Amino acid sequence: MVNKRANIYEINTTNWQKKRGACGEVVTDLDDIEQCYDTIINVSKGDIPLQPNIGCNIFEAVGQKTQNALQIVKTIILKEFPIQEPRGEIVEINTSYDKNGKIVVDLTFQSKQTKAERIKKYYV
Repeated sequence: MVNKRANIYEINTTNWQKKRGACGEVVTDLDDIEQCYDTIINVSKGDIPLQPNIGCNIFEAVGQKTQNALQIVKTIILKEFPIQEPRGEIVEINTSYDKNGKIVVDLTFQSKQTKAERIKKYYV
C-alpha cells in the first residue's frame, strides 16, 4: 500500500520505508517487500558502505554458459532473498533470456504475514 504524503505517526505498521524516488511518501506491506527485493537484486554486496551484506552478486552469471547462467541467477536469488528480506516468500521463480540476450527473472512472491501475492519481472 502506498501512502501519499504520509504522516509517520499515522502509519499502522512497524514495517515501512520511504518510497524510492518520491519525496514524503512511504511504502508498507507488500510494496515495502517489493522495494527491498528491488534493492537486493540491483545492488552488489559491498556497494552500500554501512550495510555491506545487502545485495546479491547476480552479475556473476553474466558471461557464463546459457543454462549455467540461468541456474546461477536462480540459485543466488533463492539464497539471498530469504536471508535479506525474511518477511517475503518466493512462490515461484523462472529464468529465461529475452530477444536481446538479457536474463529475465519472473518472480512470484508473497508476504508471509498477509499471504498477498505479486508478480515482478527483473532484467539482468
